[in-house]
Amino acid sequence: MDVISTNVAADADAVAEVRRLRRKLARERARRRAAESLGERATADLHDWVRELRSAHVELIERADQARVVNELARALRQDVDSAQLVNRAAESVGRATAVDRCEVLLVDADLYSAVQGTWASAPEHAELPHPRSFVELPEALTTMLFDAAQQMHPLLVEDVQEDPRLRPEGAAEILEALGVRALAAVPIAVGDEVVGWLLLQSVTPRTWQAREIAICEGLSHDLVSSLIQAHAFEQQRESVRRLEELDRAKDAFISTVSHELRTPLTSIVGYLEMLAEGGLGRLDDGVSRGVAIIERNVERLRDLVEDLLTLSAYDAAQVRLDLRATDLGAVVAECHQALLPAVLAKGLEVVVVSEPGLSPALADRTQIERVVLNLLSNATKFSHDGGRVTIALRPENDAVVIAVSDTGIGIPSEEQERLFSRFFRSTLAVAEEIQGTGLGLTLVQSVVDRHGGTVEIHSVEGEGTTVTVRLPQAH
Repeated sequence: MDVISTNVAADADAVAEVRRLRRKLARERARRRAAESLGERATADLHDWVRELRSAHVELIERADQARVVNELARALRQDVDSAQLVNRAAESVGRATAVDRCEVLLVDADLYSAVQGTWASAPEHAELPHPRSFVELPEALTTMLFDAAQQMHPLLVEDVQEDPRLRPEGAAEILEALGVRALAAVPIAVGDEVVGWLLLQSVTPRTWQAREIAICEGLSHDLVSSLIQAHAFEQQRESVRRLEELDRAKDAFISTVSHELRTPLTSIVGYLEMLAEGGLGRLDDGVSRGVAIIERNVERLRDLVEDLLTLSAYDAAQVRLDLRATDLGAVVAECHQALLPAVLAKGLEVVVVSEPGLSPALADRTQIERVVLNLLSNATKFSHDGGRVTIALRPENDAVVIAVSDTGIGIPSEEQERLFSRFFRSTLAVAEEIQGTGLGLTLVQSVVDRHGGTVEIHSVEGEGTTVTVRLPQAH
């Protein structure tokens, strides 16, 4: 009995152990299936991630390539300042970058941007294909599609004109006849919301247009418009400069001609005045003598004006040949002072010459420098009040010799000083005080000094006086 009981208990334990083992095995199997499922999902997710990363990597490379191409094309465009060259370069650059058979830049309003149609073809036979000379010559079927694309600011893509559902057979035939191509892509060139032209890519065979090709065109269109506007502005400026140069040449020619024509009658007038003054044509009473003296002074002013105009015209035309020699500026100042002595005495001016001992001579054309000093002393005398003071200082400065002419006259308003070297400019103070002058003196001074390789500076305070400083190279 005990044996039987023992065996039954052992069998029960064995069954329980088997059941326990079976449950454990089932759990292990469930864990393994869960792990396998998780692994499969992880593998699938990892595969998706790798595929997405590869796609992103390819997209980044494509974008970098597009950006590189667009930057290169934009840099090439900025090299041109002529509108016609600009659109031709744009057509060639885009055509090569997109490997099309022909590329054209068509502007809706060519006159607005001073541009003509730009055309590039990959081969001579493609260049011989028919193509419109302007936007208005495009076939009606194509312009209708372009208008619709412009409304949405989207590119127009036609992979095959003969198979495009938007084109009726007669429209497709019209495009084929007008352009000689089967596929075309038109990318708008816009200023803000206004389409001003199109980049027209063309292929003689059907073609699927790639996003990269359209992106290159879109990236370039903004730079093309900016470059066209800059080129147009440059052309306008260049044309303005050309016209101003023509006017300046005409003015110089007119002044030179008039001055030459005035010199002959002036010489005759001066000769007869001298005869009158000397009594060669009969004795003059006091009233007539005073009148002749007034005429002589005004004729002298007119002759000085003519000489100044002729001298300026010669400098402008680079016709002046300087005779550069070692020149004693002290002697030049003394002679000019003597020439202006009557005017100085008439106004009761004190003239002081300050010259440092052992002053080096200047390398100058004596005749021309005399003209400079006479102008400066004449101005100082005219613009000084009666009883004023004029100072002429001569001194060395590095490798230059300096002439500084100062007066205690009316001065020049600060806002007018930048115009002092302009021809025929006269200060408002000089006009208000009715001081005679032509406004050519300082212009002539600057022309002569510049030609000598020197400089002219002016410092003036209204109501206190003016100092003109001329620097000339020393003679070695």
